[in-house]
Amino acid sequence: MAPPPPPPPHLLPRSSSFTSSVITPASPHRGSHRPNTSVPNASTTTATAAQLSLLRAHVRAGRMRPAREVFDAMPDRGRSLVAWTTLMSGYATHGPASEALELLLCMLGLLVRPDAFVFSVALRACAAVGSLGLGRQLHGAVAKLGYVGADLFVANGLVTMYSSCQSLRCAEKVFGSITSPDLVSWTSMLSAYTENGCDAEALMLFMEMARDGIACDAFTLSVALRAASSLGHVGLGHQLHCCMIKMGLVGKEFLDNCLIGFYGRSGELQLMRNVFDEMNGKDLVSWNTIIQCYAENLCHEEASAHFRAMMFEFAECDEFTLGSILHVVTATGAFGHGMEIHGYLIRAGLDSDKHVMSALIDMYVNWATLHKRYRVFPLRMLKYYLTVQGKLDQFIVASSLKSCASGLDLVAGRMLHACILKSNMNPDSFVTSSLVDMYAKCGALEESNMLFSRTKNPGTAVWSAAISGNCLNGQYGRAVHLFRRMQSEHVQPNEFTYTAILTACMALGDTDSGMEIHSNSIRSGYGTNTSVLKSLITFYLRQGRYHQALKLCLALSNHDISWDTLVESFSQVDHHVGIVNLFHVIQRCGANLDYHTARLILSSCGKLGLLEEGLQAHAYMTKRGLASTACTNSYLIDMYSSCGSLRHAFDAFNYMPDKDASSWTSIVAANVENGCPETAIRLFSQMQKEKCRPTPEAFLSVLKACARTGLVNEAFRFFASMTEVYKIQPSEEHYSHMIEVLSRAGMFKEAEHFIDSVVPSESGASAWSLLCAAAKQNGNDKTVKLAGDRLARLPGGC
Repeated sequence: MAPPPPPPPHLLPRSSSFTSSVITPASPHRGSHRPNTSVPNASTTTATAAQLSLLRAHVRAGRMRPAREVFDAMPDRGRSLVAWTTLMSGYATHGPASEALELLLCMLGLLVRPDAFVFSVALRACAAVGSLGLGRQLHGAVAKLGYVGADLFVANGLVTMYSSCQSLRCAEKVFGSITSPDLVSWTSMLSAYTENGCDAEALMLFMEMARDGIACDAFTLSVALRAASSLGHVGLGHQLHCCMIKMGLVGKEFLDNCLIGFYGRSGELQLMRNVFDEMNGKDLVSWNTIIQCYAENLCHEEASAHFRAMMFEFAECDEFTLGSILHVVTATGAFGHGMEIHGYLIRAGLDSDKHVMSALIDMYVNWATLHKRYRVFPLRMLKYYLTVQGKLDQFIVASSLKSCASGLDLVAGRMLHACILKSNMNPDSFVTSSLVDMYAKCGALEESNMLFSRTKNPGTAVWSAAISGNCLNGQYGRAVHLFRRMQSEHVQPNEFTYTAILTACMALGDTDSGMEIHSNSIRSGYGTNTSVLKSLITFYLRQGRYHQALKLCLALSNHDISWDTLVESFSQVDHHVGIVNLFHVIQRCGANLDYHTARLILSSCGKLGLLEEGLQAHAYMTKRGLASTACTNSYLIDMYSSCGSLRHAFDAFNYMPDKDASSWTSIVAANVENGCPETAIRLFSQMQKEKCRPTPEAFLSVLKACARTGLVNEAFRFFASMTEVYKIQPSEEHYSHMIEVLSRAGMFKEAEHFIDSVVPSESGASAWSLLCAAAKQNGNDKTVKLAGDRLARLPGGC
């Protein structure tokens, strides 16, 4: 099919309609062009051909200033359509793209008629500058000229332009109007979906390509990988990897780098490492990708190791590498290494990059937070940045304000605020929220609220900072009021908003509002957010809604939840059923516990008398090495004793390699509680023979055993050894057990004498009460009367 003829001048848009959509003023070079009503002749002179070759060479190398000089030096008739198109394409590719649009206006002013390729370049430039209005005008022009259906360059350019200008529906219409889309058309539409966050639609379109038998190239597969990564479709990513192997595309650095990023974002770190290790040639992008993925997955040691290996192999890095590794340094607290990196980036000339400097200041902010004597470092870094760059930057200002907030340096924060105002910088929501947060953390809540009230159309970050600041200063009611206002103004909360407002609900004890916020978080898509879930779990625990808290725990991954903290929270309110239910979840997750949590679980099994769960807990803790300490074994003995299984208690005791006093005490008490007082006395005597110092609790158990067996002499012998040999001061319970020994033996006179001569006055009331109760039970009225009289004489007696 023959291409359409060049457009007549009356079909071309007037220059004024294009100029209104271009921000950059007209090029100064344009004034030198004289009107030329004819297209330059193709048979140019040798000099003009040499200039055209030189122009192409400069454009291919991205040297746009020399290319423009060559173009301006060409004679008017030597500037063929090829020359115009070459320079425009260079500006569209290497920038500034607005110059390409200015060249199009020059062409129209000089009546040089653009062809379809020129329009495709102009559409690419519109996509780069985000000029939707000018792009629509170009669309109208090419539609009138019949280029949309006849030339795929133009149609694909329109898809890309609308996609870059966030007009996805228009891109879909253009794509749908293409009769026979080629691979570029399909890939452009795929990219349009992924760039606008419609990853599910991108994958559906990719599946349609596969069903239609359209062959993919490396770029198409990379776009599909990006969509699969965003949606967490690991299985589809594996299938795409297999396709690459079958198509022989494995080994291409571009695709391998995409695979590394996909596996890293999906948490498949071993597969990511395998792809990286199998690469024949690793470029800087490969190293940056794997370091960033390790950093994002909190594998800080691996990220640092790969950074060292990269520096050993390449001896250099770029701003992306430094940004990732500085975040790792900040997270691990390796500030000495961070200072070495600081020295490197100065030598490499990267100390003027705002992203690197922001990460560097953030590192020093965290250092200053941990070491107060270094709190001036971030502000010195800001001063240094100003001397190098000469102006404030939003990222740097936000990091510096964070430093003021962490150091509670209100004076420095106010000075920085004044600098922002003097520099006429239009602070974005990030800087404004940092200012609101800084004033609140420094205790200047009135200034924080005033700044918030003067902010026009505050975004989510500013609202969150205001709500959090009021919570931090104890103004929980105002925080709830702000959240209600935020809802009424239809501002979408984020995870920080929800965690802050839930803190306010906890402090106010407002269960209804907290449950309402829980429902709101689900509707807004934050119901599964880790930070929000943790705050909700804490909220429900504080409100006593343990089953709801336990249900939310199941939504968290093993990595995200602190099982020890949860078990401790249930323990504080003696919710033993909740602890046992938590243990079943812990079993399914295979989570690791500390010794304290293990003891709490064993204690709950014992108090509920759940022998089966206790056996499971014992096995689980043995597998994880938690049952090897004497303290844990003592809890095992207590648990089996409470469950009435003396055999298992003895097994736990006998398997102990080193038996300490707590272990002996537990087994003695277990025998007493399970009706074996004679065995308890024998074990206590054995404990003494083993040169193990008995505890006060062990003496309580052996005295109780003596009372149940009627061994009065043995009881007095043990009591005497406690006070005289082991120098243990008897407690009120020890005296009570001695009175019980004498009362059970019917020796009420001896009991009266023991109270008068041995029991201290502060324990007299409980001792006489116990004796009175024992005498009533035995029908000894005389002792009952005596005990009643003695009780009446005591202070506060009746």
